[in-house]
Amino acid sequence: MKRSHQIFPGILSLAVLAAGFCIWSAFGNEVNLCVTSGCALFQDTSIAGISLWWAGGITFAALGAAALMGAAQLGVVLAGFALLGDIGLLLLMSVTAPCVSCLIVACLFAMIYCGFRQVAHRTRSGMPNEKPGLSVLLLIWGLLVIVNVGTALRTQADVWAITDNSTDATVRMFFSPSCPSCQEGIALLSGRVDVAFYPLAESESDLYKTARMLRLMDNGASIAEALAKAQDAPAPSVLAATAPDMLLLRLRMLRNKAHVFMAGSQTVPFFEYHGLPTMLKKTAKQQPEQAVVPAAPVSSPAIGSADLPLEPQVDGQCSGATPCP
Repeated sequence: MKRSHQIFPGILSLAVLAAGFCIWSAFGNEVNLCVTSGCALFQDTSIAGISLWWAGGITFAALGAAALMGAAQLGVVLAGFALLGDIGLLLLMSVTAPCVSCLIVACLFAMIYCGFRQVAHRTRSGMPNEKPGLSVLLLIWGLLVIVNVGTALRTQADVWAITDNSTDATVRMFFSPSCPSCQEGIALLSGRVDVAFYPLAESESDLYKTARMLRLMDNGASIAEALAKAQDAPAPSVLAATAPDMLLLRLRMLRNKAHVFMAGSQTVPFFEYHGLPTMLKKTAKQQPEQAVVPAAPVSSPAIGSADLPLEPQVDGQCSGATPCP
């Protein structure tokens, strides 16, 4: 009596699940699994006119067919080529933007490849408990996955504002408490235009100054007043410096500094614009009137957001271990 071929149910289940996920994604799923910009970047990417999602679905269907037929050696070859192609995509994502959905597919490819390798090795050796040796392909794949996961986590580490208007402000100002140009900028912009302020540490003393600023602002001081009063902040004791709130503050300020570095700058003050700043719109509306009617001298407390356009010239910058000369 002829013996029926063997079926690999675990590998078959993974292949069916992965093929369904790819087809679901190809039709544009309504459930947002991705928290990075990589999904939108690669959603419509195609090779020779074939969407990557359809190509993935077809590949998983072929792997499922190999598992259904019990063709372990064929499955290893197909899964190996699929994993090699996935390594190319992981390398592309590592230099552009990671795609969480693509990382899910990558893990399914690796699991199927490991399953076929295990079955093929067991068939050749005749020892069901013996494991196959190290795979260079899996090693390269694993390193690239770690890089992409780390990049995805880093993009989710949002910057931290010391003021409460971070969601509404169209302008972000990153500053060092020890930077004279930053102090001048905060004195001019605080409370007058829609600017959110993000502290970073150019030196260890900036951490202590920011901690004192937080305490002063909790007691009702404005950011400009808190910054001026925090300049003589003493270094805390070793126990206070390692307290959970100080460690959290250090992490937040480090994220802010990393954000500035990733944006291609190493100096403060550093400005970011999200949309058209309202102060520029107000200034533009008042320009015709100012051209006809001479403006009367205005005292400092009466200056509004329309009177403070951000000029393109740079007046001062600070950087390095010593924030400003």
